[in-house]
Amino acid sequence: MASIRKLIEKARADEGMSLIEVIVALMVFAVISLGVGYSTITILKMTEDTRARQVATNLASSEIDIARGVEDPFDIVNATKTTVVSGVTYTIVRSTSWVETNGADVACGTGTGTLQSKRVNITVTWTGMLTTTQPVRSDTLISPDERINDPSLGTIRVSVLTVAGTGSAGVSVTVTPTSGGSALAAQPDATDTDGCSFALKVAPGTYSVTINRANSVDTTQATSPSKSVVVTAGGSVAALFQYDYAATFNLTYAGSGQLLPTNLDTTFLSTYGAYVVSGGAKTQALLHPVPSGYAGIAGKYIAPVQGNAGCINVDPASWPEATVNGKLMAAGVRTASVAAAPQGSVGMAIPMGAVNVTMPSNAYLFAVSVAGPAGASDPGCAAAPTYNFGLVSGTKAIALPYGSWLLYYGSNANGSGKIAVPSANVGIVGGLLGGVVSILGGTTTITLDPRVAK
Repeated sequence: MASIRKLIEKARADEGMSLIEVIVALMVFAVISLGVGYSTITILKMTEDTRARQVATNLASSEIDIARGVEDPFDIVNATKTTVVSGVTYTIVRSTSWVETNGADVACGTGTGTLQSKRVNITVTWTGMLTTTQPVRSDTLISPDERINDPSLGTIRVSVLTVAGTGSAGVSVTVTPTSGGSALAAQPDATDTDGCSFALKVAPGTYSVTINRANSVDTTQATSPSKSVVVTAGGSVAALFQYDYAATFNLTYAGSGQLLPTNLDTTFLSTYGAYVVSGGAKTQALLHPVPSGYAGIAGKYIAPVQGNAGCINVDPASWPEATVNGKLMAAGVRTASVAAAPQGSVGMAIPMGAVNVTMPSNAYLFAVSVAGPAGASDPGCAAAPTYNFGLVSGTKAIALPYGSWLLYYGSNANGSGKIAVPSANVGIVGGLLGGVVSILGGTTTITLDPRVAK
């Protein structure tokens, strides 16, 4: 009996689960639970994504129906809009292109064939899309009720883009025959939101296409730029423009109180080249809003070409490192370019050199550009401009573009009979914008140097 009791007591002592067994059981349960939970979440997301895709499909179909309901295919343009359905935001993008008779898709600025129909593509995306989910797309071709063009006539496509490459809307278009052809019965509509306008059924010949919109300029700073195009029977030709609202540059010249030439030129350098404004200093300049901006230069900059040295000494960046009057001068540095957005404004400083001039009498003062004296390392200006200061008396601080100059005075505004200003009546104005101004060589040859000593 005693042995039996011991066996029973021993068996009772082994009842239950150890801590390790409990931990293992919990781990197994956790793994299974995570798998079930992930699967449940995935199923829910896929169900939600499937539901959203169905809504997106309906939205795309609706947009296609809207496009097909537009009477004039020229009124169907690129567009983007959003809508919210059951808390989900859907983005609907409409892309359009013309289809030529050869089947090629073209924009208003490309292609040479005859327009046949318009392709409309709808793309719908939504918030919370799975990474593996593709946007919903729908596509259709819309043909006009009548032929867009006559085989014996042609089409002019006008494309006007902003600096950002988007369509420039609301730009008026005028098409005028210049050789052959004939006047249009009606001028094309203003550009749409894609920057497109079309002249249809145009008689073969050469035409001038001119665009215009208030406060707008192209890359050449023209307010009403024109392009010449040649229209052929059964074909189309594109007139391409980059045209945007102008940016305003508020200009300040030289130092305070200095007398400026009445006929001063101002050059604005950009990636599109040099643009020169003549007729005296300006308080403002309305320029094409080039994103990289403009560097303002006093004087008429002319880039050198083969056979013409141009006029480059007005640009500080053209002055090389050199030793002048025993001083090592660092290479010249152009002022930093400044930029403004379309319809925006920004300040721009126009640096200049300066000298004090004491007039022998009340007379007209002139400055004539000349080659720099030996040792000045003046890059030169082959154009040799003459600047006028009007009637000047007493001692005045005058400002001039960088370079070398001869000063004259005379009794006539036209400069006839002028006399060189004595060197004793000329003195440098130091410290101008950190520059060094030197008088070198002959009695009245003045070199205005934009460089600084190293």
